[in-house]
Amino acid sequence: MKRSEVRLLWQSRIEAFQSSGETSVAAWCAKQGISVQSMYQWLRKSSVQSETSPAQWLPVVMQEPVSVETMPITLKLNGVAIECPPDFDEATLTKILQVVQHHV
Repeated sequence: MKRSEVRLLWQSRIEAFQSSGETSVAAWCAKQGISVQSMYQWLRKSSVQSETSPAQWLPVVMQEPVSVETMPITLKLNGVAIECPPDFDEATLTKILQVVQHHV
């Protein structure tokens, strides 16, 4: 086999391993009848090549920012969490906090 053919063979093996979902190189190699040492050697070569490969651009999906005015506020008191909407009633919250403070 030519050097370029060997490289392509191992690149396809590495891609097959990575897409297999198998987490153990040794287990995957045993199923495929491939030398574990050779696989690790080619994995190292592949990672060195990918580190020197030019960067690829990935798409970025922008989301609308969340306004602080629409975010709820969570208060924690004595192990109780109270989530308040932005338009909470101050008097009601005060009463709830008093009950929680005295009864929990």
